[in-house]
Amino acid sequence: MSAPGGDASSGAGRMGDAAARLGRDAAELARDEVRAMRDDLLAAVRRFGVGGALFAGAGVCGVLALWSAHQTVLRGLEAVMPRGRAAATLTGVYGSCAALLALAGRNRVKAAAAVTAGTLEKEADDLRSGPPTPGPQAPEPGAEE
Repeated sequence: MSAPGGDASSGAGRMGDAAARLGRDAAELARDEVRAMRDDLLAAVRRFGVGGALFAGAGVCGVLALWSAHQTVLRGLEAVMPRGRAAATLTGVYGSCAALLALAGRNRVKAAAAVTAGTLEKEADDLRSGPPTPGPQAPEPGAEE
């Protein structure tokens, strides 16, 4: 026969074992989930790495195409004017285009900032005025009275 205190201690021991097993199982499940997420992330990074390399190659090809176009225009200008003047003319054209593009970009950014500021100000005003007060609701279309 066992003493009444023995049953309580063995019950507590079984509960402790069950809790320990539950903790180990939960930890193993969490480790498995972390491994799965890590593997998914690494696969995505690998795919992105290949895509990034392809974009880099496309960028290099684009720069080479621009350089070829520049050389073609420069050679064409050198056929009708002295070499130094042709280079200066092309430099002036490039500088003017760069300035115009920068001004257009600045104007677009300012316009976007103004729209964003206006939207944020409207949201702030809506928040300051508080929640809308419930009023009488209009009947739904098609509802019979």
